[in-house]
Amino acid sequence: MEKSTEGAVTESSSFSQVLFNDIPHIYPPSTPVSCHYTLTAAFQPSTRDWVGIFKVGWSTTKDYHTFVWVEPPLDLVQEPVRKQVVFREYYLPKDDSEFYQFCYVDSSGQVKGASTPFCFKNTAEQSVDCSLENDLLVITTQEQVEQSAKEKMELTKELDHMREEMESIKCALKEKQQEVDSLKEQREQDKSELVKELTQMKEQNESLMSSLKEQQQETDRLQSLTHIQEKYDRALVKINMLKEERDDLKREIDIQSAVIAELKPKVREREQELLKLKDNIQLLQLDLRSSEKEKEKLSEEVDMLRSVTHNLDDLNRENQQLRRSLSEQETLQNIPDDDPAAHALLTQLQDARAQLAYEIQDSNNAKRRAEETERELRELKRQMENVTTLVDQTQRCCSKQEMQLTEANIVIAVKGEKIADMEILIEEKENMIMIEKQEKEELARENQTLRRDIEGLHREFADFQAVPPNSLPMRPPTPDASPAHTTSTTTQEQQQDALPDSLQCDNLYETIGCVADTEEEQSLVCRHCQEIFPGITQDELVQHEQSHRVCPFCTLICDNIEQSVFEDHVYSHEL
Repeated sequence: MEKSTEGAVTESSSFSQVLFNDIPHIYPPSTPVSCHYTLTAAFQPSTRDWVGIFKVGWSTTKDYHTFVWVEPPLDLVQEPVRKQVVFREYYLPKDDSEFYQFCYVDSSGQVKGASTPFCFKNTAEQSVDCSLENDLLVITTQEQVEQSAKEKMELTKELDHMREEMESIKCALKEKQQEVDSLKEQREQDKSELVKELTQMKEQNESLMSSLKEQQQETDRLQSLTHIQEKYDRALVKINMLKEERDDLKREIDIQSAVIAELKPKVREREQELLKLKDNIQLLQLDLRSSEKEKEKLSEEVDMLRSVTHNLDDLNRENQQLRRSLSEQETLQNIPDDDPAAHALLTQLQDARAQLAYEIQDSNNAKRRAEETERELRELKRQMENVTTLVDQTQRCCSKQEMQLTEANIVIAVKGEKIADMEILIEEKENMIMIEKQEKEELARENQTLRRDIEGLHREFADFQAVPPNSLPMRPPTPDASPAHTTSTTTQEQQQDALPDSLQCDNLYETIGCVADTEEEQSLVCRHCQEIFPGITQDELVQHEQSHRVCPFCTLICDNIEQSVFEDHVYSHEL
């Protein structure tokens, strides 16, 4: 009864969160329907809420005929808000003999409000129905009246019978209510007693937990002692490795300084050779300039000779003309001696022949000089080509020497930087060695304190073994355990109390040892830094090992060293 009443109350409270306003009994079909509703302050709408038209008698929210999504307000609903949705005529029901109602459904599928029933009818049909109801005259017979009176009497009897049953049910309900009140009082008393017992059990449990924590601290101290000893050993190994690296670096510095000392005289020799080559280049440049001047002079002479050859060609043409004229004059030698004009022509012809022979000799001499100058010009060209090849060779040699000199200077500078980096590394290694020594001293002091603590724990353990078993606190049962379970646990605790103290202590330390063994089995060790990682997988260990920067030659961990210094360290092994 109580559950049904509570369900009805929750349904009514959820249905009243959205109120539908001004809902008529009849809507005309084939017209849009507007639905007005009010959101109360107790309900917060969402974008997934919807209003549907349901047929009266629906059982689930899936029985809707059509629905429309709502538009929630932008702000939080702190007071009642009126909203409206419109259903299009195409999606409205066509059956005018059924009744429907609006229902507001939230995003979780729960109905938050329902309207009064309505139907879809035309206005003409509505007016006809109203007129028929107003003008209708009901005619009944006497038998129907008597039968209705009998039915009324029977209904009154049934109503009286139901009232009597209702009173008897009320009396039984009062008795049940009294029994419930008494049971509630008894339950409160039992609850108070259980609370007291629980407080006592909690106190005992806290005492047991404190003792267990102390024992756990003892085991942690023992484990920390072993871990400190491992750290001490690793620190010694690192110190020895750093010392060896320092000695190796010193030897490398000595070797590199000797190499630099050997390279310095070679660099000086190369510089002297470079100066000599520069002087030779200057001399060759002077020779080249002088040869260019001579070339210019020879070109001028060649031009003159070409003009002379041109004049010679002109003379040859004149000579041919003179020869033709002589041949003509020879034909005229048959002229008699008494003719003075002929004698004058002969004298002129002889003079022309002599002049022609002289000019022919001059032209031959000019040709020989031109040929000699051409030969000299060819020789000068060959000499110029040889000089230019020598100049190019000397310039290439000079550039090679300069490149070698710059490379040597770069090598010397790199070696100097490496030496400076090595000195910085040596200083860092010395500082690390000092820090490791200080840590070693601190670890030794912590080792002594832990040993004293272990001796005190041994004494406390001996005193703990001397305590009788009856003085040990019992383990409290859990509040959710059943009575049978509590009885079984108490019997088990009694049996455990009956055991001797030595067996209980041995079992306790055996379990602690087992836990330690399982932790050691689960813990993995890095092969570079020798760090112990409990509770990690093999892949995680591989990722941790790959994160280290390790020298491939001496297996030195260089995580805190820059990349350039690390590369120099690796290259030093290759040298």
